[in-house]
Amino acid sequence: MEHRHLDISPGEWGVAVVESIWERGSDQDILALLREVRSNPHGPASGAVRRALPRSSVYGYPAMFKLLLEAIDERP
Repeated sequence: MEHRHLDISPGEWGVAVVESIWERGSDQDILALLREVRSNPHGPASGAVRRALPRSSVYGYPAMFKLLLEAIDERP
């Protein structure tokens, strides 16, 4: 996704990137973030999602990511 107000490199995940994807991202952007969180649950994307969750006012996607992270955290 092209982030108009963000100067980022590919694979760079920050709170602002996550919020931008939740607010304006395409289905492909959401799927890419989901894949990244699932493949590396303690990596930069997952950390950015965890930091973005408490302050997000976006409907839908944050709740889905919260459930995903809770399921990941409960895995043995």
